[in-house]
Amino acid sequence: MQNKTHPSTQIKTQKRILVIRYRFIGDTILTVPFLRNLKRYYPEAKIDVLVGPQSGEVLKECPYVDELIEFDTTRFHKYDQGKGQTKSFAHYVSLIRKNHYDTVFILKRSTSSVLLAYLSGAKERIGYGGGLKSILLTTNIHWDKEKHEVESTLDVLRGANIPVVDNHLEAWTTRDEIITARALLPKEQKKYVLIHAAAAHPDKMYPTSSWSKIIATLSDDHGFTPVLSGAPGDNLLNQEIIDLSGVECLNLAGQLSIRESMALYKLMQLAICVDSGPSHLSAAVGTPTLAIFGPTDPERWRPFGLQHNAVFEASLSCRPCHYKKTCDDKRECLTELSPEVVIKAALEVFCHGGGPYFNTYNEKYKNC
Repeated sequence: MQNKTHPSTQIKTQKRILVIRYRFIGDTILTVPFLRNLKRYYPEAKIDVLVGPQSGEVLKECPYVDELIEFDTTRFHKYDQGKGQTKSFAHYVSLIRKNHYDTVFILKRSTSSVLLAYLSGAKERIGYGGGLKSILLTTNIHWDKEKHEVESTLDVLRGANIPVVDNHLEAWTTRDEIITARALLPKEQKKYVLIHAAAAHPDKMYPTSSWSKIIATLSDDHGFTPVLSGAPGDNLLNQEIIDLSGVECLNLAGQLSIRESMALYKLMQLAICVDSGPSHLSAAVGTPTLAIFGPTDPERWRPFGLQHNAVFEASLSCRPCHYKKTCDDKRECLTELSPEVVIKAALEVFCHGGGPYFNTYNEKYKNC
């Protein structure tokens, strides 16, 4: 009787690996633990990653990646729009086939990404199964939607019998990027709070009036200098928040690249963000981070790491609705979340690190 070799044993000596993870800043930086564990198992392999045109920037300087391949077929997302001409799906099939990959790991759950892996010609295709995808994959991984996205990607390794040694986030910035970011900060100030209020999806937006109260309290009562980040199109939103707060702030929307923004986040002492890519970037560079959640699920998308946290209106049974709203655009999950609750959660993160979620507040954090 012939013994069958497990797929993970078969690919142990293979040298060319592609990881498919295009789209979105947050999704991309959350792939780092997967890449680190993959590189540890295949230290001699050439590992390439298919990334979005802007989101892929966060993996530059990553020691676990040999080449970033920009995948740009659409411009529907305002934070991941390429500058050149979009290319067809067929273009990328041809490009990837030329690289003769032995194994493709698919960290997206779309059928099109699995089809791309199938058409690449790779003998091993490992990803999340279900429907047509199960036929096109050689190793099907169960997707547990209750898990954080970091752990979901690591399940792909576990399903291929590749050891997962650790799961912490990392990010890399250069000296020049740090210098550029630091030059925008007043030298006399030493305690900064990052405020990222903009989101690609309008249902994630926290009210500007609530942001203004948060900024005023953190500035007046706790000595923080607020720094607002964002894309060029977020400048007016930031300015509205600043004007409402009556506080002298730094509005840096549109002044920094994604990588320079990562450097800026690294210089902050605290970050408060809506559920967005920057919340994951600030967590990855090690800044204590609090994310404000409305319709989305903090179980899957909170800033990853024990020193970070998520805050949300826990009294509402309708959340997380995943944008399938029953509230007629009233968005009580965010409009009813008081700025006082957010401030208390932020101070807890700043003073002592987060927990799995913020639900209660201890008076000992009041004056820290």
